[in-house]
Amino acid sequence: MSALREALRRVGVLSDLPDDTLDWLMAQGRESRYAPGEVVNHQGDPATEMLLFLEGAVEARRDEQGLLGTRYVARAGEAFEVSGKLPYSRLTVYPSTSRALEPSWVFRVPETAFEELLCRAPQLGPRLVAVMADRIRDSAQNEVQRERLLALGRLAAGLAHELNNPAAASRRAARGLRAALTELNRAERELAAWPLEGAVRAHLAALETRERAAPPHLSALARAEQEDALQDWLEDQGVQEAPDLAPVLIEAGLGVPDLTPLAALSRPAMNAALRHLGAHLTLAGLISEVEEGTGRISGLVGAIKEHTHLDRAPRAPTDVRRGLDSTLTMLGHQLRGVRVERDYAPDLPHLEASAGELNQVWTNLMANAADALGGQGQLQVRALTEGGAHLLVEIVDSGPGIPEEVRAQIFDPFFTTKGVGEGSGLGLDIARRIVQGHRGEISVTSRPGETRFQVRLPLEGGG
Repeated sequence: MSALREALRRVGVLSDLPDDTLDWLMAQGRESRYAPGEVVNHQGDPATEMLLFLEGAVEARRDEQGLLGTRYVARAGEAFEVSGKLPYSRLTVYPSTSRALEPSWVFRVPETAFEELLCRAPQLGPRLVAVMADRIRDSAQNEVQRERLLALGRLAAGLAHELNNPAAASRRAARGLRAALTELNRAERELAAWPLEGAVRAHLAALETRERAAPPHLSALARAEQEDALQDWLEDQGVQEAPDLAPVLIEAGLGVPDLTPLAALSRPAMNAALRHLGAHLTLAGLISEVEEGTGRISGLVGAIKEHTHLDRAPRAPTDVRRGLDSTLTMLGHQLRGVRVERDYAPDLPHLEASAGELNQVWTNLMANAADALGGQGQLQVRALTEGGAHLLVEIVDSGPGIPEEVRAQIFDPFFTTKGVGEGSGLGLDIARRIVQGHRGEISVTSRPGETRFQVRLPLEGGG
């Protein structure tokens, strides 16, 4: 028995073929040997041969995805030892570039021999169809996993961006606290040198301890005018640090009427009192900045927990509003510049669902809307009940709309209008399957200026 015939018989689908059939097959095809790293076929090359892996292994990757893309491996003696163009396959070009992982021996059967091969060995037909079905299923699973990883990567990048701003602000404020404490201690010592009347001391204490209200929203010009006016008044009172004090006092919401009772003091005493007030307000402001920044970070961490539902059962009572809000938080960087409107029914019931899966649906729909809006326009997120039987979620954007010829295919797997490497075409297919897995339905209507995705999910006992 020749070495080639023996190697072909080790291929699972060929193992029981008679010698004369294998001899005929050997006469139709050709052998190829590859060193590690050598290209077996290039992406885009015509797919005209069935590849039988007799020794070694080959990996395939899409060129545009590089080393971080999905990796497919065909190895002699394993499930995918038969690859390339198969009988009944519609494959016309290789979808990826294959390279040998180790010294490899491949036998190539041209598609021109398929008809005669199936006549000589009809049992090969269902076997090769099963191989093709397994290959399609494995490819689809890999693409779904890649889509999930891409979505996670997008969220991680957005989260890093969102966390950076409050973290940086908190860090700046924390650095300023040491200097502010030093200045407050210095001001305490200066003020102690001047005995203040009870009423004046009480008024100063009230200014320092009263609840800080958010300063009114003013244009830059209006704020500058207020600061100039207060600075002029302070200078008229002989306050030496008026240019530095005026912005701090205006930021705290204080004006001339609040400071007038201090004008009864001698100028040195008033200077000491205002320096003490300014140091106290600066310290309080820095503490507020730290609280605000860390609160924002805490809120983002809470949104991550809510979005991923790592501590929840697969199916549990789910508040859809919380999932929608956490998704908006996670996608905040993509929606910057977009007007976001939330419209949730106040009596929205909880839904028995997988919160993590539904959040993947909301992520896909909102991320697509953000792409369509390009940093401007409006996104509306609605949640309400329909007739007590269904919960309806609508994601509506004011983008350019989806052309009719595209709209008919957007839920098809691997269909995408994005550039090479920008999308797998599985986001909406995954969303559709998740919704169907919850016994619901997803639909879209679109025209220029309004694209509306609707997700209907049955409530308990409904649908």
